[in-house]
Amino acid sequence: MAPPPSPAPPPGRRPPWPLLVPLALAALAYARALRGEFLFDDLHAVVRNPAARDLGSWARAAWGSLLGAGRPVTDLTYALNRAAGGLDPLGYHLVNLAIHLGVVVLAWRLARELLRLAGADRADGIAIAAAGLFALHPLQSEAVSYLAQRSEALASGLYLAALLLLLAAARRGRTPAGAAAALGALAVFALALGAKAVAVTLPAAWLLLAAMVPGPEGRAALGSWARRLALAAPLLLLDAAFAARTLAALSGRPDAGFSVPGAAGGSYPLTQGEVLLTYLRLLAWPAGQSVDWQFPLSPGLSDPAAVAAALGLLAIGAAAGILWWRARRRADAAGAAGRVAAFGVAWFFLLLSPTSSAVPLADVLAEHRTYLASFGVFLAVAVAGERLLARLPARRRAAAAAVLVGAAWAALGLALHRRNAAWESALALWSGEVARSPAAWRAHANLGYAHAQRGEDGAAVAEYRLALATLGPARPDLEAFLHDGLGMALLGAGRPQEARAPLERALALRPDDGEALSGLAVAAWKAGDPGEAGRWAARALALRPGDPDALQVQGAIRAAAGDLAGAREAFARAVRADPDDGQQWFNLGVVEAKLGRPDEACRAWRRALGGRASPLVREQAARAEAALSCASR
Repeated sequence: MAPPPSPAPPPGRRPPWPLLVPLALAALAYARALRGEFLFDDLHAVVRNPAARDLGSWARAAWGSLLGAGRPVTDLTYALNRAAGGLDPLGYHLVNLAIHLGVVVLAWRLARELLRLAGADRADGIAIAAAGLFALHPLQSEAVSYLAQRSEALASGLYLAALLLLLAAARRGRTPAGAAAALGALAVFALALGAKAVAVTLPAAWLLLAAMVPGPEGRAALGSWARRLALAAPLLLLDAAFAARTLAALSGRPDAGFSVPGAAGGSYPLTQGEVLLTYLRLLAWPAGQSVDWQFPLSPGLSDPAAVAAALGLLAIGAAAGILWWRARRRADAAGAAGRVAAFGVAWFFLLLSPTSSAVPLADVLAEHRTYLASFGVFLAVAVAGERLLARLPARRRAAAAAVLVGAAWAALGLALHRRNAAWESALALWSGEVARSPAAWRAHANLGYAHAQRGEDGAAVAEYRLALATLGPARPDLEAFLHDGLGMALLGAGRPQEARAPLERALALRPDDGEALSGLAVAAWKAGDPGEAGRWAARALALRPGDPDALQVQGAIRAAAGDLAGAREAFARAVRADPDDGQQWFNLGVVEAKLGRPDEACRAWRRALGGRASPLVREQAARAEAALSCASR
C-alpha cells in the first residue's frame, strides 16, 4: 500500500523556494571578490586593529568600548576570523558574504510580516521580489565586498532580527513567550549598537512600523498602543545612553562630529539633500559608483542646487504622506499597498538620518550607508509593481510577474558581478577611482599605496606627487600624511637622499609625526649614516616606544656593530608591536640564524611568509628557509 501523501503547507507557510534564486545569483556575483585584498580602511579596521588581533586582545578592548563609539561586536567577528585563518582575506570575505545572505533572508521575513500586517495581497511573492532586489543591487557591494564595512551589514542583520522579535513580542502580549521575545529584542538591539552606531534608529523604526503599516487585523494583532510603547521604552533608554556616550567620544575628532573641518554653519545638513537624491538616483540607475565620492559641502542657502534638492525631498516626503493618509483606513489591497509603500519611503529617510542629518561626517557621501535603508525603497517598488500587475487578467498575471522579476534580478546580478571587479584588488579599485576622478587627491594617494605594497615604488612616487598636486588648500595633517607617503615610496625605490625632503616637510607640518621620524631614521641608515639614523630612531621611539620602523633601524644598527643580542631584542620588540609585518619577522629570523638558533629562525621566516610582506621579502624568506632546510625541521 502506498503511503499517504504529505499534507500541503498551510496558506502563507509555503517554503520560499524562489528566494534561492537571488541568493544563488548574489553568491555567484560576489564570488568574484572573494580573493580580494585588504584595502583602504581594512588596514586599520582589520589588519592593524589591536582588538581584532586575538580573543584576549578583543576582551580587553571590548570592555572600554561598550555603549560607546567602538564596534566590539564587529571586532569580535574579525578576531574569530583571524583565529580561524590568520590574515587570509578569503575567510573574511566568506563571512561577509554569509552575513549578507543572512540579512537577505531576514529582509524577506520582515517584508512578509509587514505585508501581512497591512493585509496585502500576495504577500509572499512581493516579499521575495523585494528581498531579491536587496540581495542583488550593485549599491550593496560596498557593504559586502569591502571588509571594513562588515559592521554595516552585521548591524543591519541584527536590526532586522530585533524588529522581528518586537513583532513577536507584540503579538504574544503578556505571556512568557512575549516576555522572552521582548528581552531578546533588547539584547539583539544592544548587539546591533555594538556592531555599528547606525542601529540607533531602531526604536523609531519600530514606532513608525506600528503606526503606519497595520491594517484593521494587523492593529488588533499588535495590541494596544500602551503595549507597543512599553516595548519601545527600554530600547529608547538604551539608545539615549548610547547616543550620549557616542557624541562625547566624537568630540574633537576631524572625521566625525561637530569638529569636522568646513562643516560648520549648517553646510552639512544642507548638502545632505543633494546626497539623498544621489542615493535615490543610484538605486534607480547604479551607474558611476565610487568608493571615494568627491562631494563638496554646500556654501549655504545661496546654493541653488541645495535649495532645489531640499524642495525635491519635501515633494517626495509630501507624496508619501498623502499616500499614507489616503490609505490609512482602507481595508482593501490598494490601502495595504499604499501604507507599505509610504512606510518604505519613511524607512529610507529614517535609516539614513544618523549620517544624513545634523551630525557631520568627513565623508559626505558613502554608498555603504544605503545598505539597510534601501530595503524600504525595494519594498515600495515591489508593492507598486504588484499593483500594476494586478490590472492584468488573472491568467497572465503570474507569467508577467515572473518575467518582470526575473529580468530585474538578472540585470542587477550582471551589474553586481561587474561592480565586484573593483573589489578584486587595491590596484583595480584605485585605478578605477583615478580614472573616474583624476583630480581626487585621496584616490591618487591610495593608488600610490597600492603600488608601494606591490613593490612598484616608482609608480607609487608618481601617484603621491599627483596627490600632493591635487590636494589644494587643506589641513596640515593631510599634507603631512602625503609627504610621509612620498618619502616612504622614495625609500622603497632606493632613493634615500630624495626621501629626506618630503619627510622633513612632514615633520615641519606635524612635529609629533612619528612616521616622519622613523622614515628619516630609515633614510639616514640607507644613506650610510648610522649615527644620524640612531638619533632619528631614538626620537621616534621616545614619541612611540613601539614604532616598528624605528625598532628595525635600531636592530640593524646593533647588528652591524656586532651586538646580535641587542639586535634580537630590538627586532623582537618590533614583531610584538606589529606581529603581522613580514619584514620584521624576516629580520628577526636573520639574527636568530646568526645566533645559532635555527629552529627560531625557521619559525620567524614562516611567520614572515604568512604575514603582510612585499614580494621581495617573501622571496628572501623563502630562500632563507631553503638554505637552512627549514622544511625538515
